[in-house]
Amino acid sequence: MLVLYRVAKARYPVFDGTGASLEGGRWNSPGRPVIYAATCLAGSLLELLVHAGPREKLPGAHHCARARFPDDVEVQLLDEAVFPGWEAPDSAVARAAGDAWLSEARSVALSVPALTARPFGRHVLLNPLHREFARIEIEPAVPIVWDTRLFRV
Repeated sequence: MLVLYRVAKARYPVFDGTGASLEGGRWNSPGRPVIYAATCLAGSLLELLVHAGPREKLPGAHHCARARFPDDVEVQLLDEAVFPGWEAPDSAVARAAGDAWLSEARSVALSVPALTARPFGRHVLLNPLHREFARIEIEPAVPIVWDTRLFRV
């Protein structure tokens, strides 16, 4: 059974594609709801921290949740070798690949390389509009307890 993790600010639902829809992301254009998740909680925290930039204080209230997939739910694997340039800042290649996956609704989940954990890390994108999304079991959110050693606090 695949288990995914996601972290979000406490005022937002954890497994929701609104933020990515508003801002866009590496693998989606603005206006395209998608949920970015990781295969471990540390991967989700690392992704959040890389976007937070240098900090002199804790990042505030966040929470996290796990999502569990039934064994028969397909997770498509994106082969990064087919998409040279996916790792570039503001990569049009990565956005086009993610947007095509969303438009074609090939699967509810797409495993993509994690820039923050190269060469082995993966993130999993979830399409909240896919018919299989309802089959994913999302656990209740729990608070993140920040380790001050991650910051200059």
